[in-house]
Amino acid sequence: MASSSSSSTAAATATAMSRTASGGSALPGPPPPTPSNYHAGPSSAAAGGTDAALSAFLHRLLLSSPAPQLRSPLAARSRASPSLPPLVSLEAPDHRAVRDAADVGYFHLTGHGLPSELPSSALAQLSQIDASSRRESNLRALGFSEEEEEEEQDPDGAADDHAVVFDACEGDMDALPAAAEYARRMRDVGMRVVALLSGYPDAGFREEPFAEGRRKARCLVWASKVSTGDTAPPAAGKAKAYPYVVGLHCQWEASGKEAAPASWVMNDGGEWVAVGARDGALLVTVGDIAQVWSNGKLKKVRGMARPTSAPMDTQHDETDRLSLTVLITLSLDNIISPLVPLSNAAGEGEDDRDDEANGAGADGDGWRFHSFLLEDYAWRVYHQRLQFKDPLVRYRI
Repeated sequence: MASSSSSSTAAATATAMSRTASGGSALPGPPPPTPSNYHAGPSSAAAGGTDAALSAFLHRLLLSSPAPQLRSPLAARSRASPSLPPLVSLEAPDHRAVRDAADVGYFHLTGHGLPSELPSSALAQLSQIDASSRRESNLRALGFSEEEEEEEQDPDGAADDHAVVFDACEGDMDALPAAAEYARRMRDVGMRVVALLSGYPDAGFREEPFAEGRRKARCLVWASKVSTGDTAPPAAGKAKAYPYVVGLHCQWEASGKEAAPASWVMNDGGEWVAVGARDGALLVTVGDIAQVWSNGKLKKVRGMARPTSAPMDTQHDETDRLSLTVLITLSLDNIISPLVPLSNAAGEGEDDRDDEANGAGADGDGWRFHSFLLEDYAWRVYHQRLQFKDPLVRYRI
């Protein structure tokens, strides 16, 4: 038996030497292919090592897992099912509701005292205005000049979003009594909202920004035509925006009889969200100025709320309707900076007040934003239009 084994070994060695001499490989050839119905037992897995075990695991995973579903960037960044935001009452504000509103950047407001028929009357008057004839007046209300606008021409021709803009504090709406009354009442509501946010230092401001005449608020009325029949979120580059403290959006239809439609808002993460309506409630959005004032404690909405499309009115053949938003903002010569740094959130130091008033100190410890001139920022936001990129990124610390 020993001699037979020695003979076999010698024969194999001779065969290998002959292959090497003839230019072939001394290594053994590959094993025959494994049948598809062959399943290695425990001993086979041990013999094959970790590579064989990993190969078997991946084979089972591919057979049992469903194919991945690809989503378009637009679908991934929008939520079409309307949702209801936090509900805040001006008559009996709740601390938790205000905190919830601060976390999302928009909320419904009740207890505002706005007459239910006033928005419809204001919309009826504003709908008679030719938006194309208001271009120069719009720029003046926003604080820009026509000469500056001509330097910023849009090569694609998507110039504006068919809006009319009024400065309600300058008497621009005297010829429109219902619209002027609407603006006055909405301004009062907006100022009360700012005061409400000032009463919660952990969710808003440390102090009332407009107290003791430190700043003068401006009230802009922004009416835009919205085409019907499109259920997708607004296209970036088609709708203009403007910096503000808080925005108040009326979700009631002009007729006052139909159910209020949802509105699109772009949250601070750059995602379009459809916000449903509540009967008699105003939609309030937190703006970029408020986010800086709160040192980042308040989330914001990028730009203004945009209404979803309304159903086609076949009886009157109406293809457009108006969206009406009131913005509480500032004059463009203001310096915007946080009202209090995070490291001194509970302090009342006069040094912080002096630094904020002079536009200095925004680079100190605990501050999340650099100071900036509102005029420069407003020009960039208005001409950049509503984009997914946060315009405040360049001022973050």
